[in-house]
Parts: sequence; structure tokens; C-alpha cells
Amino acid sequence: MKVLLIHIFKAVLKIIYFFLKLLPTNNKKVVFISRQTDEINVDFRLIKESLEKKDKNIKMVFICRRMKKGIINSIKFFFLTLKQMYHLATSKIAIIDSYCIPVCILKHKKSLFVLQIWHSIGKIKKSGYQSLDTTSGRSKQMANLMCMHKNYDAILAGGESFDEFYEAGFNVKKDILLHFGLPRIDYLLDNEKNLKKEIYKKYPEFKNKKIVYYAPTFRTYEVDGPKKLLKECEKEDFILIVRGHPNQKIDISKSKAYECPEFKSTELLTVADYVITDYSSICLEAAILNKKVLFYVYDYDKYMKDNGINLDAYKVLPTCSSKRVKDLIEIIRKNNYDNKAYQEFRKKYLPKKLGKSTELITDYIIKKMKEK
Repeated sequence: MKVLLIHIFKAVLKIIYFFLKLLPTNNKKVVFISRQTDEINVDFRLIKESLEKKDKNIKMVFICRRMKKGIINSIKFFFLTLKQMYHLATSKIAIIDSYCIPVCILKHKKSLFVLQIWHSIGKIKKSGYQSLDTTSGRSKQMANLMCMHKNYDAILAGGESFDEFYEAGFNVKKDILLHFGLPRIDYLLDNEKNLKKEIYKKYPEFKNKKIVYYAPTFRTYEVDGPKKLLKECEKEDFILIVRGHPNQKIDISKSKAYECPEFKSTELLTVADYVITDYSSICLEAAILNKKVLFYVYDYDKYMKDNGINLDAYKVLPTCSSKRVKDLIEIIRKNNYDNKAYQEFRKKYLPKKLGKSTELITDYIIKKMKEK
């Protein structure tokens, strides 16, 4: 029944889109689509501002909405999809940061150029076609039905060491990968000092204190690792900031930890001395600012089985990784961090031209807009 409904849904969209494509294309129009957030994210905003400086005649449309569960939300999402289709039919450039239904399942005008910027700087976890028929991934049948990651003309990538994982995850050839990195790299590098001042102003107790920032990735199952970390940190004299994944909050109400909701997860990196994570790409954003990264992989065996990872912390940074939180706290307490191994990690997995991402992206977009 579900498969039949999907076929009907696709057929309806294709009929509507056939007529929408009869509308003229605005060769100065760029549509940004995201289902990662309900607001214009920093990557979209920086591209927008840079494009405006280069050409004031470019029209930009933003459609940002997280996909939520429920019948009413599904109806709203259907009408949002129609809005996306109208702008895809009338734009020269489409920029997306995740899987987008109308982008992937519909046949577009030859004039439309689709740029997938993704929402992380590298491919830490297995995803897309790498994780088909796994506990955390999509089924092969559903991926084929929904034309997962089809119709991309170019994909933003991080360091070249991730190339084989981008190719496998998106099921694409290497020649469409652009090693520009994301605009958020520029944002962090350009605003590190100012963001620090803002955070210290809001939390003056952070000044002159060692700060540890814990930011784990999302899991489809319940875990007790965060609770163990909170308990272990109670007796330490450093400041602990905890930020769970948007889809998997961490209860810190019975601890002395901070959440700092006024600031975005990446912004909090600026005040951190140590960043504890697991399989999250925030380790790369921390590496951009040269923050000491520790990997707390308490569920390593289960995660490897259910999802799988491309960048194995145990192999890449074994001296900075552990299933036991006590081992990591000991490193922090004694300031016994393997910086030599970490610098090799940064050199291998970060984009080469740090601080130039936005400029490279916008120059590329304008070049594509001029092509017939």
C-alpha cells in the first residue's frame, strides 16, 4: 500500500511540474532549499550576502522548513513541496543542503543547475547509499523509489581524503565534487574573537576557566553514555557545556552543566578548550579552530553494526579516543593531549583553502549562472 501511494504521489508531482516548467526561467534567480532548519542557516546566509555584493540583480528565494511528523504537518509539507517545485521550475540555480524530494524525483529543465552543499564539512558517518538496509539507513527499495540523491550537478566536499565516501554515499563520480568546504568555515575563522566576547558577556563565569564542550551525534536508539559523562564531570572543576542533537536532547537539569541555548552549536566551539564528540562532523569544525578533540565512543560496536562510520576515531586518533569517559577526563585533567597526532588529522581531513569557502562558492555560482 505504501509503495502504491508513493507512485501516486510522484505521478501527481510530475504532472504538476510539467506545467510549471512552461513558465519562463529567471536566469538571475537562485532558490535555496533546506529541511534541516526552520530558518536561514549560516551557510545560506553567507552565500546570500556574498552574491549580493557581486551582483545586486540576483534574486534569491529561501525555503527552509524542518520536516515534522503528523498528518497536518504532512499536508503542510505537500504544499511546501509545490512551492519548491514552482521555484525550481523558474530558477537558474538550486542550492540544497540535504535530500530534497522534488529535486531528486522530477525531471528538470536543462537550464537548472543543482548544487548540493550538504550540511557537514566531511563524511564522518556512513550515509545515503553507504547505509542502505541498515538499522539507521534507508531501505534499498525506498531509496530507489524516492530517487535518493539524484540530479545533482555538483556537490560541495571537504578534504580530499573524504572523496571515496562522498562518491559512495551519493552514488556519484568524483568529477562533480568541489573541495571548497562550507561558508561556516569562514564564519568561524572570521568571528572567533567576537563570538568569544559575546559568550563571555552572557556567561562571565566562563572567563579564566577550562571549558569542555560535549556535542554528540544523533542515534536512533536510547543510550546512557551522556549520563555517565555528566556524572563523571560533576566532581571536576572545569566548565561543562552540553549540546545534544536537535532530534535527541540531553537532560542536564540535575547536573552543573550548561546548555547555552542563546548560541548555535558551532558558535560554542569558540570558547572550548576541549571538544568531546563521537561520530559527529562537529569534530571537523572544532579542528578548523584547532580545538582539542576527544572521541567518546561508548557504543562503538553497536554504532558500527547499525550505521557504520567512514572516519574511525580508533584508527585515526587512537590516543584521543575511548569507550570509557574516565580515560578522556584523565587526559583533560592532566592536559596530556596527543597534539602531534591531532595536527596530522587536521592536515589530512580539512579543506586546503581554509577561509576562502564563501568566495569560491559564489564565484562558481555566478559562473554557472552565465552559462547557457
